[in-house]
Formats: sequence, C-alpha cells, structure tokens
Amino acid sequence: MKFNLKIPCLFLHIAITQIAYVSLFAESLSNLSDSAESRLETAIDELAEFRNKVAEQKIPIATEVRELSQQVELKRSEQQLLQRRKDNSGLEISSLESQLTAREDEIAYISNLLLDYANRLNASVHPSEMQLYQDDLLAVLNASEKGGVATDDLIQIRLSAVKMGLERIDKNAAGFSFPGEAISADGSVVEGKFAHLGPVSFFASSDGSSAGLVERGASIEPRILTFDPDSNMAIANFVQAGEGEIPLDTSGGRATAISATKETLVEHIGKGGLWMYPILSFAFLSLSIAAFKFLELSKYKLLSPSIVYDVLEHLQKSDNAGAERIVKSYGGTESRILLKGIKNHHLPKELLEEILFEDLLEEKPKLERGLSFISVTAAVAPLLGLLGTVTGMINTFKLITLFGTGDAKSLSSGISEALITTEFGLVVAIPSLLLSAFLSRKANSMIAKMEKTSVIFVNGVSLLEAPTNDNS
Repeated sequence: MKFNLKIPCLFLHIAITQIAYVSLFAESLSNLSDSAESRLETAIDELAEFRNKVAEQKIPIATEVRELSQQVELKRSEQQLLQRRKDNSGLEISSLESQLTAREDEIAYISNLLLDYANRLNASVHPSEMQLYQDDLLAVLNASEKGGVATDDLIQIRLSAVKMGLERIDKNAAGFSFPGEAISADGSVVEGKFAHLGPVSFFASSDGSSAGLVERGASIEPRILTFDPDSNMAIANFVQAGEGEIPLDTSGGRATAISATKETLVEHIGKGGLWMYPILSFAFLSLSIAAFKFLELSKYKLLSPSIVYDVLEHLQKSDNAGAERIVKSYGGTESRILLKGIKNHHLPKELLEEILFEDLLEEKPKLERGLSFISVTAAVAPLLGLLGTVTGMINTFKLITLFGTGDAKSLSSGISEALITTEFGLVVAIPSLLLSAFLSRKANSMIAKMEKTSVIFVNGVSLLEAPTNDNS
C-alpha cells in the first residue's frame, strides 16, 4: 500500500504557519493590553479630575439655577398680573364704549325731542304771530336740515326754540299787542295792530277801515274775519286802547268757523262761476215748460166710451143732429175729432179711419210739444256741470302754480266752481228727467185714449152699416 507524502507535508506546513501567526498575535495582544491599561489609567485620572471640578462647581450652579427659577416664577407672576390687568382693561373699555353709545343715543333722542318741539311750535303758532317768530323758527328748522353742524351747536340752536316757546307762553298768558300786516276781507293787505290774548288774536287797521278776528287755520297769512259793525268797532277800540268789551268765541274758534261757512243760496250759486248761468237758465225754462205742459194736459177733455155709445145710438136712429149736440156739449179736441167722424160716418170704414187718424196725427205733436226740451235739459245739465268742474279744476291748478298748496283759501274759488256746478247740474237734471218721464207718459196715455175712442166710433159705425148692406 502506497501513501502520498505530499498531503501530510501540506498539513504540516499549514500548522507551522498557524502556530507562527498565533505567537505573533499573542505578542500583539500583550502589547494592546498594556496600551489599554495605560489609557485606562489616564482616563481614570481625567475622570477623577473632572469629578473634582464638577464637585467644585455644583454648588454655585445649583445656587444660580435656584435664583433663575425664582426669577422665572417672578416673571410668570408679573405676566399673569399684566394679563389680568389687560383683560380687566378690555372689559372696562367695552363698558365705557357701551356707556358712551348709550349717552350718544340719549343725546340724539333729546335732540330729536327738541326738533319735534320746534316743529310743533311752528305748527301751533297763530298766523298773526308768524311775523314775530317766523325768522327764528325757520333758522332752527333750516339748521336741522343742514349737514356738518356739530351736535353741541345743533342742540343749542334747538334749545332756542324751547326758550322761544316759553317766552310765547308768558306773553300769551298776559296778553300783548304788536304792529303788523293782515289780509282784509276784500283781499288787500293792510297795516295795523294785533292784540293777542291767549289763543285769540284781534286786528285793527291803522286807518280804521277794517277790524275783526284773525282766523286760525285759514292760511299761513293772517286773514281778518269781520262781524257786524258794532262788533268790529268794539274790536278796533280794544286793539287801540288795550281794554274794553269784545266778542269772544268760547268754543275755541269752532263756532266762528261754522258760522263763517254758512252762506245764502245766492252766495252759494255765486261761487259756481260763469257756468251757473246756463245751468239755471235751462232749469228755469225746463220748469216753466213743465208747469205749462202740465196745465195744458190737465185741461184736455177726453170723452168716455159711454158718450161714444150715446152718439152711436143717435146715429143708429139717423139723428145726426142729436149726436152732434151731445158731442158739442162736452167740447175739447176729442169732441172736434168725433164731430168730423159723425159728419163722415157714411163713408167706408177704411176711409173713415184715415180721416180720424189724420186728426190724431195732427193732435199728437201738440200734446208732445215742449217735452223734448225738458228731456234735453235732463241730458245737458250734467254736461254743463261737468264743464264747470273742468273749468274750476283748471282755475285751481292755475292758483296752485301761483300760490302753491299752502293757502287753501286761495284755492277755494276754483274748487267751489268745480263742485257747485256739478251739484246744480245734477239738481237740475234729476227733476227734469222725472218731469219728462211723467209728462211723456201722461201725453202718451191721452193719445192712446183718443185712439181708443176713435176705434170704438169706427167699429160702432161699421156695425150700424152692416145690416143695411145685408138687406141689399
């Protein structure tokens, strides 16, 4: 058996190499151990030295940390105090702002009350006093409408109206007089003197031509309401002398205002203007024609059927003279028609009907004469009233253009013309329409009765002639 010697030699070589490496590594480990021990001792020394330094600085650092902690706590307390103060100051500011808003609202409310008082004072001032207070009141009201006026100044201006009102109360309570101008009853402006006593104001002109009570509410200008001559004289003496007996309306002017509205029929018609003349003319003619027509129709005599039968009996007996005598004894238009029928009763029925119908046609216009004018009046009167209304409204608008809408009395003429003409147009039209209907019905009734009488006569004559024709 053969062995290969190369393999053991190889293993041997590897082992020897490993042993050499191990010996070298052991030596190296010994050197590393010595070096590590040396460094360890050095580190231990340094650690000991560092611990000594830490021990030396530990107390000062702890003291400093404690002091800083105390400072932090102090600062935190201060911060909390400041935060509380900030929160409290915010609440106080909100409260102050609320109070400021409330005070501003109160000031605005008081200012508006003062303005309302100024407006009420302006509305309650007597027309005669406007000459005393108008400029000051306008200044107060105009300042309220202007912008840019400070609140304090605006309140002071409005307070002047209160002072003005208090002064006015004192004056009115004691009574006072002052010179001025007023509008007389004829519309002219006269100078004179006012005597104001409470809510009542009197005026007397300087020349003594006019005196009376100053109307309240008639217009913005003082207008004089005159009374009887004795009362006017008493008012003039009172104004000039400051004492005396005067007529006084204890109802506060209501009774005077009511009495001023009373007017006669002629005055009422006069306010209607120009168109009242044709309306009244139509009314007069319509009523006159209606009265005449009523009398005319009342005088018409109509024959009853019994009279016609009596006439036919006489004709049957060939007593034409007796028949005519009966008809003539009654008279009237219908008797005249029946007489013509008696004279022509021998004619054929158709011809006799035509003769009587001709007379009826001739009589019908006489019965209806004048009735058309009454019906025309019933139609025209409202149109004339409407025309007067249009004219009055045109005049009213002209006066509004000239004087505005503040003076109602200056507009009353146009309004009166507009309303009164319509009133009288209807007053004339309604009776005219009723009279026209009544008289037309009466005339038609009479014509119908006359036609009936003619028919009875013609038929009766035909019956009388019928036996004669049969005998032949």
